[in-house]
Amino acid sequence: MEKIFSHIDSHIDETIETLFKMVAQPSISTQNVGFEKAPSLIKNILSEYGLNTQILQTSNNGHPSIFGEYNTNSDKTLMFYTHYDVQPPDPLELWESDPFHPEKRGNRLYGRGMSDDKGNIAARLAAIRAFLDTENNLPCNIKFFVEGEEEMGSKNLMSIIEKNKTLLTADACIWEGGGRNMSDNPFIYLGLKGVLTINMSVRKLSVDAHSSYAPILPSAIERLIKAINSMKNDEGKIIIEGFEEDILDLNNEQIKAILSLPDDTNEWKETFGLDKLGDDLESNEDLKIKLFAEPTANVAGIESGYNGLGMKTVLPAVAQCKMDFRLVPNQDPNKIFELVKKHLVKNGFSDIEIEPIGKVYPYRTEMNSDWVELVKKTAFDVYKKNPVITPNTAGSGPMYEFGSILGIPICSAGIDHPTHKIHAPNENITIEDLTLGAKHIALIMKEFGG
Repeated sequence: MEKIFSHIDSHIDETIETLFKMVAQPSISTQNVGFEKAPSLIKNILSEYGLNTQILQTSNNGHPSIFGEYNTNSDKTLMFYTHYDVQPPDPLELWESDPFHPEKRGNRLYGRGMSDDKGNIAARLAAIRAFLDTENNLPCNIKFFVEGEEEMGSKNLMSIIEKNKTLLTADACIWEGGGRNMSDNPFIYLGLKGVLTINMSVRKLSVDAHSSYAPILPSAIERLIKAINSMKNDEGKIIIEGFEEDILDLNNEQIKAILSLPDDTNEWKETFGLDKLGDDLESNEDLKIKLFAEPTANVAGIESGYNGLGMKTVLPAVAQCKMDFRLVPNQDPNKIFELVKKHLVKNGFSDIEIEPIGKVYPYRTEMNSDWVELVKKTAFDVYKKNPVITPNTAGSGPMYEFGSILGIPICSAGIDHPTHKIHAPNENITIEDLTLGAKHIALIMKEFGG
């Protein structure tokens, strides 16, 4: 692997140039910004790196995905899952540079999508080019899937997969993320939580009223808050009937893996300005299990009445909120949606309107698979530190479609680091993380091809 690693090092400026091209092109899926150019740009870049490419359109004019492949004489096929859509850059005033004019400052590269997820695309392409330039071939067949709607819930991914099952068949898959944790150990996850995102709204008046009418008129916002509060008890436990009945319990190996994760509680306290996490009776181990293995019900935002400068005494006619429910195996987001609706009616909130916004199924790869062992071993060989493994992260993504529908075992391996400010202003990546991530991908390809 010496020649391959040397190529990745000596061509890092070329890799950064490719990454900057991708970051400079906006591709904000939730706002439909940049998609008149972004799909063809990604397709052309994959083609320039030696892949046979095509654009996979959705059936309802959604944002297309890009597929590239390289066939060798190998009997092994490795899938790379990534995405080219990004989060909105707001709030813009907190950026130190234009989010879509990538910039190098010292050892860090700044721009929206630099780490999530265009940096991972660039790292995989760097590994592919290293093999093609030095060996004129790849050690295994490669399929490269670049989704265009990951940041908005992957609503069309299932239909794309159903139409292209043969095209997307593979023996193993490297997921988009992974990288290093705060201790610089390689961090590998084997699954993701699912998520159900909903919008709830209620109208109690035909128009806003003067707040002096509060003694005799109903308040939409108070009504909505009562509905939200009905979903949890005073201890914060979700009390929607049937909500937890399908949860698949962790096995001993998964529990052990979660409990062996580094203790990040002090970092969380510092980051979020807290003196303590959880309640007085919860240990750090309890918090780990809660974060990685329990479902959630979260209010992401509420809109109602007046929140501008100065004073306006108003009784809101309408209130709405967005909620997200993080789900664990084997919870079904469609079933959870029906349970939430049933809960509202049963508890006297039939006036609350509810609609789904996004649905993602949870998924985990088995921890004792040969594929997981290969990714762990190669991570140690590249990073020279023992990898940290978790059966799933606290976040969500469309891993179920590849893991369960296509039956592909999945591991993460990437360029991420907690300091990269993913989804936040001043998103960045270090050149070191980009280089190490590319080398790990290259060694995985070599060992997998065998």
